[in-house]
Amino acid sequence: MCMHIIRLLSTLIVFISHNSLALSANNPFPQTIHVSNVAQLYQAVQKANRSNNGTDIVLADGRYKITQRIQLTGSHISLKSLSGDPMSVILSGRGMKKTNTTEVLIDVSGSHISLSGFTLEQSSNHLIQVRAEKNADNFSLRNCVLRDSYEQLLKVSSSQSNKLFSNNGIVKNCLFEYTAGIGPQFYIGGIDAHSSQNWTISGNTFKNIASPSLHVAEHAIHFWRKSSNITVINNIIEDCDRGIGFGLGNDPKNQTVGGLIANNVIRSTNPSHQYADVGIILEASPDIQIINNRIFIKGSYPNAIEYRFAATKNVLIKDNITNKSIVSRNGGQAELSGNLKASGLNHIKHNIERFIHRL
Repeated sequence: MCMHIIRLLSTLIVFISHNSLALSANNPFPQTIHVSNVAQLYQAVQKANRSNNGTDIVLADGRYKITQRIQLTGSHISLKSLSGDPMSVILSGRGMKKTNTTEVLIDVSGSHISLSGFTLEQSSNHLIQVRAEKNADNFSLRNCVLRDSYEQLLKVSSSQSNKLFSNNGIVKNCLFEYTAGIGPQFYIGGIDAHSSQNWTISGNTFKNIASPSLHVAEHAIHFWRKSSNITVINNIIEDCDRGIGFGLGNDPKNQTVGGLIANNVIRSTNPSHQYADVGIILEASPDIQIINNRIFIKGSYPNAIEYRFAATKNVLIKDNITNKSIVSRNGGQAELSGNLKASGLNHIKHNIERFIHRL
């Protein structure tokens, strides 16, 4: 009888131990660290990078002065505000200005990194850099404000010498902006992504990504250099020099293959933005659908949507409403269906307002 009980207890202990390990493996954030100042934040990040089970770093309200980049090299790390209010937690760099050193506030090379509920501002380069060259997969950015950096606000970088990618990224319900109403130079952008696969950009707002001089600014949303299967939906782009771009130039190495650009509002009306350009552009990028977008460009640029170069093919452009033209350039090919060029400015402005309200 005693031996029978011992066997049962042994079996039960093994069962509990096995399932405890399984639960731990399935729980991405078993460790929670609360921080209220920048020293604690750096310590928490170091601890999170060493953890095998993941870490949830929770930021108290306040301003955090970032003097060295936050390097997220581990996996299953969440950095979020306690309040969920991005205006109550601000991570600020050394200024929106040219410097001799490279400044990035958050540097992501690990996988399953999640950022939410805070503001990033004032960097001489990027506010966030996600490293495709380090195979940084499953990055998530939600409910954040990115503003006032001297170069692109969010960068996905890559290396031409390797074949690694950043897979399955999500950017949702964020605000990207230049608060002065214009950028500090032309080499700025909202999201500038290389070697990205299966990313979704949805429900975000982009404002005033516009050049003050010399050249047109980069796009509010730009995917290129070996990117594929990109979804850009339900975003609002206001007073940016260029809206959404896939690919760059007539080089297959720079193309984006496959994707959806749908239900976005692109509106450019600021007369002080002298370099305002196209709303949506495909460059040497095939297998894309551009559906049900609303584009209103008040300036002199003649085109709302462009599809360029012979490599741009198997493209569907359908049910878009614009006040400018939809055109092929340099041999680009597309099927056009149900698009409307609105002749009355009041009509399309009213249509855009109704569309934004639905979003």
